[in-house]
Amino acid sequence: MTCIRFGGAIVCVSPNFRLPLEDGRRVFMEWHSYLGPTFFHDRAMSRINETWYEDPLICKALDWFTGRGCRA
Repeated sequence: MTCIRFGGAIVCVSPNFRLPLEDGRRVFMEWHSYLGPTFFHDRAMSRINETWYEDPLICKALDWFTGRGCRA
């Protein structure tokens, strides 16, 4: 996570990843080392996927990601 001093505040930005799924789809993920993943439907990361845990392919991709030491 990168933190930037911005005026009188500090803004922290989490890294973004594009994970491949077994069926050929891609899922976009923001990873926070304390809060965990946030998955998105689009590259702009504006449409949150709130039911990602119901998709076994996304769960498998997350296991792959964490198994590699949180690297895509």
